[in-house]
Amino acid sequence: MLHRFGEFVFDPDRGLLRSGEAVDLEPRASDLLCYLIENRGRVVTRDELCEHVWDGTIVSDAAISTQVRAVRKALCDDRDRQKFIRTHPRRGYSFVGAVETVNPNDQVETPAHSAVRSDSVAGNAPAATRSATRFPGALATPRRLAVLALVVILIAAIGLWSQWRISNKGVGSSRDLSIAVLPFENLSGDASKDYIADAFTEDLITDLSRIRDAFVISRSTSFTYRGKEVDAQQVAKDLGIRYVLEGSLRIEGPKVRINAQLIDGTDNNSLWADRYETKFDDLFELQDNVTGRIASVLRAELRRADNQRQDPEITRDAWDYALRGNVLLFNHQSVTDYQEAYTYLSKAVGLDPGISSAWGGLAFVHFLASSRPIPDVTRPDSAELSLAAALKATEADPMNAEPYWLVGAGYARTGQPQLGMSACHTAIDLNPNMDCGHVCAGLVHMSLGEPKKAIPYFKYALELNPRFRPFTKEKYLGLAYIQIGESDLAISALNRALAGAPHDGFANLAMSAALALDHQIDAARGVLSRHFDRAGGRRPTLAVLRENLGWLGPGVERMLSGLQRAGLSEM
Repeated sequence: MLHRFGEFVFDPDRGLLRSGEAVDLEPRASDLLCYLIENRGRVVTRDELCEHVWDGTIVSDAAISTQVRAVRKALCDDRDRQKFIRTHPRRGYSFVGAVETVNPNDQVETPAHSAVRSDSVAGNAPAATRSATRFPGALATPRRLAVLALVVILIAAIGLWSQWRISNKGVGSSRDLSIAVLPFENLSGDASKDYIADAFTEDLITDLSRIRDAFVISRSTSFTYRGKEVDAQQVAKDLGIRYVLEGSLRIEGPKVRINAQLIDGTDNNSLWADRYETKFDDLFELQDNVTGRIASVLRAELRRADNQRQDPEITRDAWDYALRGNVLLFNHQSVTDYQEAYTYLSKAVGLDPGISSAWGGLAFVHFLASSRPIPDVTRPDSAELSLAAALKATEADPMNAEPYWLVGAGYARTGQPQLGMSACHTAIDLNPNMDCGHVCAGLVHMSLGEPKKAIPYFKYALELNPRFRPFTKEKYLGLAYIQIGESDLAISALNRALAGAPHDGFANLAMSAALALDHQIDAARGVLSRHFDRAGGRRPTLAVLRENLGWLGPGVERMLSGLQRAGLSEM
């Protein structure tokens, strides 16, 4: 059923609209709004929200308040007016707006569209507004090396200014507080120090991602610009963001010099630039002090997680191995990179088992090794090793978002998807701008036999991380469409996946299945033949594919039925 209130319409399956236009709302916030509407007229306790919106996970009051705040913002509501959502101190929340529930088959009009229809009857409606109201299919929205963390304070202030400027000047579609951090350039003349500049960039992205109202382009998409001469204004246009941060790092003996510049992508003007110099050995020591200063200024937006993160007083060699291993994973070009990363990360946890990022990297390598052969890494229990390493990463640093998605996917991969969703949601709560958390939720939904619920998560992950290996998310999106019987949408998604990764085995198999299910048998067989001719191996049987892919949910059987039509045999 559709719920209409004020100038809004809410469809539990498709999202929130205002005057016929989609309103950005994250999946978790959408779930919260849905539950409040469906239980309107009474107070919904925080325990209820934990049970029904967070799938039984006990979350902090701050986490719940963050999602309530996001819903109020989408509804143009606030804590003072409480037009739609009322806070009951120490009790919970209630939806107090007048709601009309209508059948989705009925014509649904918001006030703006009623006016358009009236004009249309008189023959005056603009052509662009004569179409019926549509509901979009996606719920589209929306480590920190010490010295540059002050940039976060500046950007938060600019965010307030940008909201005023956008509302008064009508500046286009860029989000109010949205930023891409371009890879810092290593000017040391020593390519072996590139990983330090990369780690510097990654730390800053992570810090910015903790600002709740910020939209931060992920590290992997930002790093597609590594080593390229780019125009900040073009980057902002390509990524749909407002600000671009760029800089350089130079290591000269025991000293580190850092230059940074913040650019407004709408006009290419430099808003701020500064230079820092410190001793290399002091970087870790300054870390906590600067984080505390940021938290004192941005208490409402910045999680105080950094004050609780692992002790930076760790063995320098172990830290170095962890950095090198994870940089190889982010920039991998071949299976050799996975092998070298595994070696570095294993050394890191051997020297210091308290490094969360090292365990997280190992979890990722083992996860990959559970589905593809990586010499000297793949083992029969690779999936179990991945889950165990991911759990150790969360134990080492409970506020590090990254390993939680590997916990969620690991539970699904080992046949325990019912245990995985809470970990995916924890990853999203800790870092809402990390695309992997949303991919995790999509994979677990598919594993649970809920492919329709998976689709918004894959779409939002693509929005968050549009440039780095989008084919991975596109092929999962294609599989979800196959599972719900939308072969044409599956073919479109898989075409995009294969455009970026024409030799990807999973994407080719899924494309063949989708074409066969769409009654394009000759095309399906052609995809299979070309793929296996390139791969040069024996065709897998359906039984082998079922064993390897069955963790992706009961809907995989529909994909296998398509492959059978395309010519694969059961045994």
